[in-house]
Amino acid sequence: MSMTSQRECRTAQRLRPAAPVPHTRALTPIQVVREFGRNTVAAFGANAYRLRHVHAHSWIQDFFLVNDPESIKHILLDNVTNYVKSRQIRRTVGPALGNGLFNAEGPSWRFQRRTAAPMFQARHIAQFAPAMAAAAQEALARWETMPDGAEIDAAEAMMRLTYDIILRTMFSSDVTMQYDAMAKAFATYLETIGHIDVLTTLGLPMWVPTPERIRGRATVRFLRGELEGVIARRRERIARDLEAAPDDLLTLLLTTRDPEGGALFGEREVFDNVLTFMFAGHETTANALAWTLYLLSQFPDADGRVAAEAQAQHEDSFSAGNLGGLVYARMVLEEAMRLYPPAPIISRDSVAADTVSGIAIRPGTAVMISPWVLHRHQTLWEDPEYFDPERFAPGRREKIHRFAYLPFGAGPRICIGMGFAIQEALIVLASMMRRFRLELVPGFAVEPHARLTLRPRNGLRMRVWRR
Repeated sequence: MSMTSQRECRTAQRLRPAAPVPHTRALTPIQVVREFGRNTVAAFGANAYRLRHVHAHSWIQDFFLVNDPESIKHILLDNVTNYVKSRQIRRTVGPALGNGLFNAEGPSWRFQRRTAAPMFQARHIAQFAPAMAAAAQEALARWETMPDGAEIDAAEAMMRLTYDIILRTMFSSDVTMQYDAMAKAFATYLETIGHIDVLTTLGLPMWVPTPERIRGRATVRFLRGELEGVIARRRERIARDLEAAPDDLLTLLLTTRDPEGGALFGEREVFDNVLTFMFAGHETTANALAWTLYLLSQFPDADGRVAAEAQAQHEDSFSAGNLGGLVYARMVLEEAMRLYPPAPIISRDSVAADTVSGIAIRPGTAVMISPWVLHRHQTLWEDPEYFDPERFAPGRREKIHRFAYLPFGAGPRICIGMGFAIQEALIVLASMMRRFRLELVPGFAVEPHARLTLRPRNGLRMRVWRR
């Protein structure tokens, strides 16, 4: 039997984690936009996973999908000023996150990035480990009260847990907004304003009051209204006695000065970044954890290795932020984010003409880098659709091209909270796996569904067993 045949037989016997089957038919520009609006990760054709570049001209907008790591480096690093946040992203995310760090461009972004960077230094992130571990222990204590084999929605459970963590680390729990109200607000936003739609792509002004926009804007008003009082109270508390103020992200937002000019964040910048950190700080990490739990439920050997590794660590080490012993757990987490990147799309618009790998790019071209496609690309990964944490083993991890693996983006706009998210995810995962095993409910259909983030559609029904 040839080597190719042996490899085909080997992969045919392996479990393929849940993923949409790429379509093979040609789509019109309108159909492409409609498919992206329904479920972004299901909209890509088979060629997207084979070609390094897909460049198309249309009467709507030129489109450029990039899967070549060197081309991605050019766009996200070498010529980054020529590629700004896309019009579509600004329209979908702007109403909620305003001109915070995620959306800002030019001098505003540079000021915000400089000012926020010290907040996410390793010493600050390590200070949040006790709060992360405490939230995980409280959630698991509730699991202990359930009968063995009890059924839960693991995706929802991770959302609740990471929401609790962001409340503790950003507000020191000084907030009255309950999870159910917050979750409903975010879900409404994602299903109304926060997704690609045909009318927006065709240029319908954002002030036109469509039914979806009316619902979405009401959600934004709710979110901002809930937070206004919290921020105002904290400002007053800092003004009275800075030393007595909680040592959390909100206090840092209100007191950290630009290292170059000494300026503080303005009032609107504080609001916008609070919502940005809340959304990014719980939504994306929750999704990364949910997909990790799904994969571990499908691969018992990996589940057992993570559990044994976590049990070998003293539980108090998690509170202290000592996570160096969780080598395999981190490999699994990284492989989960390869297969299921929390943010599956990075989109930019070109400002001026450019040439990328010999391809002429016109001004105003919609440039898309999809971690979902990139991480599954047939020329970049061996058996890309299959779960293999060994890709990220020490010695192999370093051989992955820096711009071939983008769970947190890359270049100057790499996610500022990357260290925070990894620490949080490892603490939660290790705390959970050392005590419990999760099993996917037989017959439950798992379907990746992308809006701004990648969630399992209809949740993740799982049974919880004590080890």
